[in-house]
Amino acid sequence: MDEKNNLVKKRSGFLYILIPALLIFIGLLGWQFYKYKLANKNITKLVDEKSNGLYSIHYDSLFIDELSGILHVKNIKIIPDTDVYNQLVKGKKNPSVLLRLSIPSLDIIRLQTPKALLSKQIDGNKIEISNADIELDLNNFLKDSSTYNPAKDITKELLGKFLHIKIDSVRINNSNLLVKNIPSGNEVCKIVNASFLLTDLLIDSVSKNDTSRILFSKNINVDCDKIVLSSKIKDYHFDIEKIKFASSNNTLHIGSFKIIPRLPEAKFESVWPVQRDRYDFVMDDIVLENINRQSMMQKIIEADNLIINKSSFKIYRDLSYPRDTLSRLGKYPQQMLVKIPVQFLLRKITFVKSFIEYKEKNPKSDSAGKVQFYDVQATMNNVTNISKEIKKNNESVLVFNSKFLNKAAIHAKLIMFLNNPKGKFSIAGNIGAMDATALNPLTKPMGLAKIESGKINSVDFNFMGNDSATDGKLTILYDDMKVSLLKKNDEENKYTKKFLPSLFASALIKKSNPEKNQPPRVADVHFKRNMNKSFFNLLWKSIFTGIKESAGMKL
Repeated sequence: MDEKNNLVKKRSGFLYILIPALLIFIGLLGWQFYKYKLANKNITKLVDEKSNGLYSIHYDSLFIDELSGILHVKNIKIIPDTDVYNQLVKGKKNPSVLLRLSIPSLDIIRLQTPKALLSKQIDGNKIEISNADIELDLNNFLKDSSTYNPAKDITKELLGKFLHIKIDSVRINNSNLLVKNIPSGNEVCKIVNASFLLTDLLIDSVSKNDTSRILFSKNINVDCDKIVLSSKIKDYHFDIEKIKFASSNNTLHIGSFKIIPRLPEAKFESVWPVQRDRYDFVMDDIVLENINRQSMMQKIIEADNLIINKSSFKIYRDLSYPRDTLSRLGKYPQQMLVKIPVQFLLRKITFVKSFIEYKEKNPKSDSAGKVQFYDVQATMNNVTNISKEIKKNNESVLVFNSKFLNKAAIHAKLIMFLNNPKGKFSIAGNIGAMDATALNPLTKPMGLAKIESGKINSVDFNFMGNDSATDGKLTILYDDMKVSLLKKNDEENKYTKKFLPSLFASALIKKSNPEKNQPPRVADVHFKRNMNKSFFNLLWKSIFTGIKESAGMKL
């Protein structure tokens, strides 16, 4: 009897263990099924509610392992409802940015689920997103002058009932971003193969006011292979390559920025009935230092220094074609600054080593002359279009040092008066000594003149200018100048001397300045601007006018 009772007790004890175990097992199986149904329902509902029906979320699969704190989601898509957006547009309540998102893989690792349930704190080790395709559609984004900082409201929405959300790192790998303009449907830019790393992300009631954070993170690093900019100007490629940003020192590095013409010089002009400047610009190793992150939140670009370590600027124009009749009034550099749709303040721009070339083809000579500046070192201060900054200081100053035609040292200082209604500016400079015959590669094709001999000792100029003219003085000191006039022999493709005109020119040109026992001649320059020519043309023609007057040239 005792044995029977003992057997019953053992079986009962086993059942006491087995039944709860079975219940727990069945409960875990039920939870494994129900948690996905619950998660799917809540995620879909959350996105719909928080966006007021503007966005919906879809994904193929969701895996949750609460014991190890892993969440894995495949093929996420966030899609805007265009009907809802159009209704918001009618009520003028539409956002200036519309998002489309496709994420093949999202992982959240070491999410501390028990802590989230017990203490209302979300802590995790890592969020990783790979190979995402992101599209941002903009509608008057730059014209929206609101400086509203959404950090407080974002914090409230993200936190919900939690006290804080803390993630060690958020990584987005090898993703592409496409920016489009909603009204036109055109692409604005394309960002290729970009990666982002946000570290020490913290969202709580305190961090929203922490100005040392960016996107709620202590640090953010960005790497991008390429940015392709679209433009209404279809004759050019605009490429930006190898972009890196580190918030630890608020510095942006760009490997290269290129404006590349699609056609060579000989064909560029032929597709248009009038003259055009052909630009070929390359800037390498660009650094933007000490970026103001708070200003970026208000759509303002503010930085201490833009350094361009190596650059080349080439401009070509074929005078064989007729000029256009477009007015360049209001197109000086300082006037164009205020028309840029983004507000910005660059306290200094530095060109470490640059090359500048203006190449002009003369139909009379059927050849091109080149105005070239080698080893350019230049700085430009106070480059801004922000009204309050201009009120503090309305002078943007360019200091320029170079070798003119790789022969003579040149120094110039250009002061541009920002927001001046008449485009006021001043320029003063000096060109050093050089053999005058070094100018022949320029004077022969562009002026059909050859300098036979001479020594230029110095050129000094000081002009004031505005929208319509320049006024000032120029002094060129030189010795033993002799000039011949030329004509082009097309059959032999060479220049020949015009005998009688050259004799006449030699008689008129003053051989030296100063002449013996005379003070130096100083030219008073008043050059009236051709309104459909550029700012550079005005400066060059003003200097050339002064040189001709000093030398007694009537060419």
